[in-house]
Amino acid sequence: MIRQAALYLVAAEDVRTSGLAVAGRPVVFRAIVAAVRAGVARVLVPLALRSPELQAALESSPRARAAVAWLDNPAALADEPTLVVPATGLTPPDALRRMAAAPGAALLAESVSADAPLFVADRPLLAALRTQLVAGVPLAETLDRARKLRDLPVVMSGRWYVRVADAAAAADAEARLYAGLGSPIDTQLDVSLHRRLSRPISRAAVTAGIGPNAITLASGLVGLASVATFAHGEVLAVLAGLLLYVAAVVLDHADGEVARLTLTESVLGEWLDIVVDTLIHGTMLLALGVACMRVTGVGLTAGAVGAVAVMVSGILGKVWPPAPPSTAERGLLDRLSSRDGFYGMLLSFVVVRIAAPALLPVLLVIIAAGSHTYWVARVAFLLSRKTRRKPK
Repeated sequence: MIRQAALYLVAAEDVRTSGLAVAGRPVVFRAIVAAVRAGVARVLVPLALRSPELQAALESSPRARAAVAWLDNPAALADEPTLVVPATGLTPPDALRRMAAAPGAALLAESVSADAPLFVADRPLLAALRTQLVAGVPLAETLDRARKLRDLPVVMSGRWYVRVADAAAAADAEARLYAGLGSPIDTQLDVSLHRRLSRPISRAAVTAGIGPNAITLASGLVGLASVATFAHGEVLAVLAGLLLYVAAVVLDHADGEVARLTLTESVLGEWLDIVVDTLIHGTMLLALGVACMRVTGVGLTAGAVGAVAVMVSGILGKVWPPAPPSTAERGLLDRLSSRDGFYGMLLSFVVVRIAAPALLPVLLVIIAAGSHTYWVARVAFLLSRKTRRKPK
């Protein structure tokens, strides 16, 4: 795995265009973020690209700031295979990750037509480019000659690549960047509803400098407002509670998007997200029990039993993380714990509250029993793993 990346200028005007804003940050910062998210430990940046805008962006992201080293002398560029990235060229991190895993010198196929090649330089090629990389002078002609002397293997990433040379290209890159902010475990409802609503919020937050943790806290406040509204039990209250829950989920999607856009993921943010998510969903079950009791006189116990199940599931999911998303085990667990199921529960409660309120206690018993499915399945998978690993 390649550990080092170096940014370069394709043409002299790249000093200016590297400052064009893409999703609220200079494009050169976006190139750094993509490299870091791809797993590169050091990103070397020519001094010609140093600017107040880039410095401010780096100050807002401890991970990016820690990864950047300024190309101010030849010794800064280690003599090892290097991912060489145009300062104005953007591609998703997984495309860079594929390049960083290349066994030798290689060229990203999607970058060829943009006349701004993104490539892996082995030691001989890096030696030929070292002086100009350190000096921060345009490499277009040098790279053209190098490619004529030596054909590099081409790596197809199957992803997009944009050279940001003007405002139109910056807008194109920004649209592609936002379109790729989803999660591997997004459901169809996430794609069609939550992500559509969260992206404008993420744009506004990045522009205003609002961090992901603040959005997580806002999601928690809206979620607790939804809980309190549901607990009233009246028809209009449960309908309003459902809408507030949608707003809380949208904010919960936005905090992750902002964290990925600004490279500000943190252990604190991860824990905060888990605590807020578990608190909202746990107290929501309790609120349904309170609402049921207010309408029918019973149901609080079933709501409390369901709330305990959500809390246990949240703790268990953190202490013993599920398997990778590609496994059958993880796929089943994601389906059991997806928000689509929680929406189904809330919608069924609203429908029964409107159409047949006397059946709410029966529904609460079913919900309470179903709420224990996730943690029971987690324990079953863990026990089966241990059984398979025992030596015979």
